[in-house]
Amino acid sequence: MSGHASDAPSQGSAAGGLSAADGEGKGGSRDDVPPVVGPTFALLPAWLAMAFLLAAPVPALVDLLDGASLALLTMLAATPIWYEAARARLSPFDPVASTAITVILACAGFLIFWSLISVFGAASPLRASRYIATLIAAFSIYFLVRSTITQSRLSLYVDLLAAGLALSSVVSLLAFEIDGLREMIFRGTDRASGFFKNPNQFGMAISTTVPAVAALLLAEHRRRWFRATCLVLMLLGLVASGSKTNLLLSWATILATLWGFAWISHSGARRFVMAALFTFASLAFAGLGILALSVINPRALTILLSFFTGDGEVDSLMTRSFLWTYSIDQFIADPILGQGAGQRIDIFYRAEDVSHSHNVFLDYMRSLGAPGLFGVALMIGTVVVACLLSIERALRQAAGPPAARLLCVGLALSCLSYAAANMSSDSFGPSTSPFFWVFAYLTFASRSLLGPLPVVLIPRRPKAKRRAVWPPFPAIKSQEAIDAELEQVEES
Repeated sequence: MSGHASDAPSQGSAAGGLSAADGEGKGGSRDDVPPVVGPTFALLPAWLAMAFLLAAPVPALVDLLDGASLALLTMLAATPIWYEAARARLSPFDPVASTAITVILACAGFLIFWSLISVFGAASPLRASRYIATLIAAFSIYFLVRSTITQSRLSLYVDLLAAGLALSSVVSLLAFEIDGLREMIFRGTDRASGFFKNPNQFGMAISTTVPAVAALLLAEHRRRWFRATCLVLMLLGLVASGSKTNLLLSWATILATLWGFAWISHSGARRFVMAALFTFASLAFAGLGILALSVINPRALTILLSFFTGDGEVDSLMTRSFLWTYSIDQFIADPILGQGAGQRIDIFYRAEDVSHSHNVFLDYMRSLGAPGLFGVALMIGTVVVACLLSIERALRQAAGPPAARLLCVGLALSCLSYAAANMSSDSFGPSTSPFFWVFAYLTFASRSLLGPLPVVLIPRRPKAKRRAVWPPFPAIKSQEAIDAELEQVEES
């Protein structure tokens, strides 16, 4: 992709969308002028947003109020400010994104209500805070993005998350040699947790952020060395975490981002040639990753290879099999309310119980019964479908700015990576769910940078002609032609 692609002005969408031309000719950089009609935008919401995004990659660095993270408290304190700022702006989301957000927030609201209902009579009612924190984040981060997002901040927010995770990765690598850090980062194991509560959370946060950073690296010249450094450090941190699922997801999403780059920046047969070259390069890159894993975390490599060779029993799979079976049994025992939101699982052969089912759908099914399963499936399914539609539109909308199209693909892949990782890991916990919501809403906002949605006029047919066969896909017409036909319809 040309390095100047990110500097070209992008076409605006509907009023209130992210428009690259909002500030042109008005005495300032176009990226510094928020796409609003109304009062001057205050900087406080944006500063609070940046503080939250810097705290999100280090949730276990400071524990406050019985394990609550600094990021969570920052989010809760800033939510009223983001809400008030959001009211003063036009929406940066197009109709598809707005519809998806309506469904998401409705499901989140229902799940909060059902979580409170489910804990009556539960063993640990306060454990519902795990679910409620995740679901409140859906509202808070929506207000964050709606109240502060501009074209330049779209990439800045990704850079802030990447910087925090890269710093955590550096500390994790130093912990191999520094005794004072080893206990804090490795917690008595051979897998780095960064500043998260366990290695899987650390790996999930990295694998979620990787495709968005890779897309920005390919799309823009600005801060390219910074992003390349962050990407390399994050991948080394991922290796140190030893998270097998997230290692595979990172390789797959990087490859998908490269394929998107080949499709957007080339045409004709060259697209497929470049896609093939990127595939071979990614395989070579995976080989380097295996070499690094053999040096940094050989046990994780042994377990990873056992998935493909089938040699022996894998403890993590055995544990997950027990958790999944247990979750189904608990759902059958109480299919309406379940065990209660956030209730822990006691595994008889382990000294400590487990906080979730290692599968987001089974976890909500176990804890909240059938209503909870339906609500979370609809909520996550809406995000997944909206992200797939965003990728499809970014690849098809050839008239859109190439940098914006690739960024939209990378952000959507970040959401899909998180959803896939939660099929066998964190179960949508409050430490990692902010990454999902941030990338979901950034994906929805990035759709406005792709250019205007096509406007199609379908005039009302006279009653006598309503049985005539009309073409299923009317031709796209210019605004002038639409105005002329509307005048004709009014006159008739």
